[in-house]
Amino acid sequence: MINAFNNKFSQICSDISFQKKMFVLGLSGGIDSMALLHLLNNFVKIYRKFQIQILPVIIDHGLRENSSLEAFKVKKIAENLGFHTIIKKISEKKPNGNIQNWARKQRRKLLVEIAFENSATLILGHHADDQVETFFMRSLKGSGIGGLVCMSYMSYWHGILVIRPLINFKKNQIKNFVKKNNVEYFEDKSNISVKFERVKTRYILKKNKSHFWPTISDDILKYNNLNKLLVKKISSAFISWTKENILIDETGSIRIKTEDLKSLYVKSKMFSVTVVGKVLQTVGGSDYPPKKKKTLFLLNNIFKYKNKSFTLGNVKIFFNKDYFFFIRENRNICFDMEIKKDKYYLFDGKFILVSQLSGFLIKPKQEEIHYIGYSNYFKKYKKLTYSTIPFLKTLEGLSIKPHLNIIDVKSDLRNIAKNNLFDLYLINRTII
Repeated sequence: MINAFNNKFSQICSDISFQKKMFVLGLSGGIDSMALLHLLNNFVKIYRKFQIQILPVIIDHGLRENSSLEAFKVKKIAENLGFHTIIKKISEKKPNGNIQNWARKQRRKLLVEIAFENSATLILGHHADDQVETFFMRSLKGSGIGGLVCMSYMSYWHGILVIRPLINFKKNQIKNFVKKNNVEYFEDKSNISVKFERVKTRYILKKNKSHFWPTISDDILKYNNLNKLLVKKISSAFISWTKENILIDETGSIRIKTEDLKSLYVKSKMFSVTVVGKVLQTVGGSDYPPKKKKTLFLLNNIFKYKNKSFTLGNVKIFFNKDYFFFIRENRNICFDMEIKKDKYYLFDGKFILVSQLSGFLIKPKQEEIHYIGYSNYFKKYKKLTYSTIPFLKTLEGLSIKPHLNIIDVKSDLRNIAKNNLFDLYLINRTII
């Protein structure tokens, strides 16, 4: 496994153009991430020519009594290997239900923030069995072909490059590596509790493999690869339609011709739901589009009952005989952010923010909402949109308006030019 991993990771390092060869490793202490830690340690020693740096980050969820002690032990192991390692605690209050999903989102949020701070690539320990489980869970929930596209070994998340170098390795390979190399790891008891969806899925897959379908994992992986190829082909048609029919403003508002969307809705409800879902995700700044059922209900209501405005996913939808306008609601927006110069931040889930000056984000005053670059196509909703855009108050007390830009969802933040004092880059997610 070591040779196969080294070949894969050296290919990754060669393929990617790094300004700073810094990697943030999500280190949970479990068998997968500890195996990855040791594999990376071996790689760094052998392939010195790449001059990469690994920063292991341990997220303490605080869900178990001994979580802090365990995090400290994991940190010591990583530091004994020569890695500077940090522990981050989740400060947000735990919800009453769906703890694992909450913990996963909080962990990802903190890891992305640290990757932003260090202009780093994020490394995660997902493997082939995780891929099988994700595909199986999504298929049971009725996900479409786009939703069934699971994890890739390389992807982008809010301008952060995410690498999953173990994605083609199976769990048994990882177990054998850990056993052979005496790698210490810590087992989370929640990983064996069938009350959690992923654990239950793991149990179902194991049962099917033993009794009915011995090749289920391999078959799912093959189907997933075929599905990716299908989505890739469909994407060209999807991108072509969105480029031709969707007008995006740098402030995050979107306009679509009524007759174009209605024509698409009549031809293919599924396609129109996907388009509107991506539009709502871009404008609302959500991690995922609204559920397809809700989006279809929205479209059915619009074209059947002719109501003039709706709200879904923190987005106000206005329409008339000519156009649909998708405008961010002025709520659930956190302006309370301290900004340090030359650091990247994620604002409202949809903007990458960078400034050449330190300061604090503030809401714009009425007399300040007159900056250049706003499209006249959205003039009617100017006040509503402006109220969702931050200004920067510098340490000297100056109020600075942002320079607005649009970037592709797959853009790497390290390639973003910092040409202005204060830049906001809207992440365009209207593609698949």
